[in-house]
Order: sequence, then C-alpha cells, then structure tokens
Amino acid sequence: MSKIPLIVDLDHTLINTDLLYESSMAVLKKSPWLILLYPFWFFKGKGYLKNQLVKRFSINAQTLPYIQATIDYIIERKKQGSKIILATASHKEYAFAVANHFQTSKNSKTVVKNEQNLDLFAEKTEVLKSKSSNNSLFDDVMASNASFNLSSHNKAAKLIERFGENGFDYMGDHMRDMPVWEASNLAILVNPSAKIIQKTRHLDTLVITQKDEI
Repeated sequence: MSKIPLIVDLDHTLINTDLLYESSMAVLKKSPWLILLYPFWFFKGKGYLKNQLVKRFSINAQTLPYIQATIDYIIERKKQGSKIILATASHKEYAFAVANHFQTSKNSKTVVKNEQNLDLFAEKTEVLKSKSSNNSLFDDVMASNASFNLSSHNKAAKLIERFGENGFDYMGDHMRDMPVWEASNLAILVNPSAKIIQKTRHLDTLVITQKDEI
C-alpha cells in the first residue's frame, strides 16, 4: 500500500489540452488587438501573462477533455491511501475550477484557508481539504499566480521544499517535467513521446498511456 503523495500535472496529463493555448486563442478571438500587449505581458513573466488571460477568459471545467486513464490511476492511488495534489503551471483560477469540478455537491463548500499552500497564493490561499477524502479527487492544489510560474525547475523546487527529495510520485507528460521526475520517487508518464521514454530510462517509471507515433 503506497502512502506517498501523488502529484498530478494538469495540461496534457489530466486534460488533453493546454489551458494557456486555449485561453490565448479565446482572448485573441474576442479581442485581436490584445496581441499588441502580449510582448509586454510576456516580458513581465509567464505568470503575469497567464494572470492577464484569466481576467479575460473563464474555463468551463465540466467540458474539458479529461483523460480517463489518469483519473482511473488517481482513484486507485486514493484507495491506497495517497494524498493527491494537483500541481500545475496553469493559473490558480483554472486549477481551482478543475479541482472543484471533481468535488461532490456534498463537499462543495470544503474549500478552506490553509497555511501549507507554500504561500503561492498571496491574495488567495484556499486549499481543497475534503471532510471525506473519498468524496474529492484532489486533496490540495498548487498552481501559478501573477508573480510565480509553477513549471519545470520551479515546480520541482516547490515540491522538494514541501515533500523532500524523492518524497512524492509525479504524473506528467512533457520534457519540461524532467526536473520534477528526477526529484520524484516514481516518474509516471502520461502519453509520453518516444523521446521522453528514452530520456527517463534512468528513472523508476510507470507509463500510463502512450502516444501512437508514425
């Protein structure tokens, strides 16, 4: 029985899309002239860019293309007693929308303040803490905000700070996840390319689903 925390990425790991791309396309479709501000937003950091986009576009978490194989694995790990943390480079507003989507109506009001959220959210420190862990897919959320982009080395550093080196298992999909996989106990690969499989051969890995490549 595994009690080690399971950390789950969002884009192309839990959902089969990228919320930065989706939000960018939606915002530019509505207001094409905003493309002129993109260089300025990006210059101030990816977190700032994402914060500007989330102000202009809200996602519908119910209609996102979720990857069932990932959900099935999460459910199995919860049965084994693991805490499940959604840790994503997507903006915190999107991350909480997804996490709330997986809460039952019975526990829809269990979003509470919690100091263990690594101070990632200066003005919003809600953390999902279900009264019954069986009724919520995620026990906690870590995500980007206007001043911090939770990706790659940043994500690895925050997870090590919280759980220690090799103190967590990590589900991801992209080469930018390599620093996180290298710091994890188990590298869980979702739809990995042949390149990612090759690059992670030195790690303890588990492949959930794999891409069909021509």
